[in-house]
Amino acid sequence: MSDCEIYQTDMAETPFSVTGNELSVDMRWVSDPIDAHKSGEELVAVIEGAGRLTCDGEVYALSKGQGVLIPAASERAWEFEAPALLYRVALK
Repeated sequence: MSDCEIYQTDMAETPFSVTGNELSVDMRWVSDPIDAHKSGEELVAVIEGAGRLTCDGEVYALSKGQGVLIPAASERAWEFEAPALLYRVALK
């Protein structure tokens, strides 16, 4: 029998969050700022809404349909003017 796990979302307030041994994946609505922090490599796609990412001092405006690959150990912070739905894959 396979060790694969199936996850389903109904796109509610916290649509989906899964953590494995080496990575975490989530899709969630965010509106509060995410304070500056460093972590592993991270891919973030904006599904709905928009936000501003500050990565190592540079500011990037991202909106629906755009994504960003953030290198490991880069300092990152997010700001949102309205709720945004983000899809995120992060290496631990």
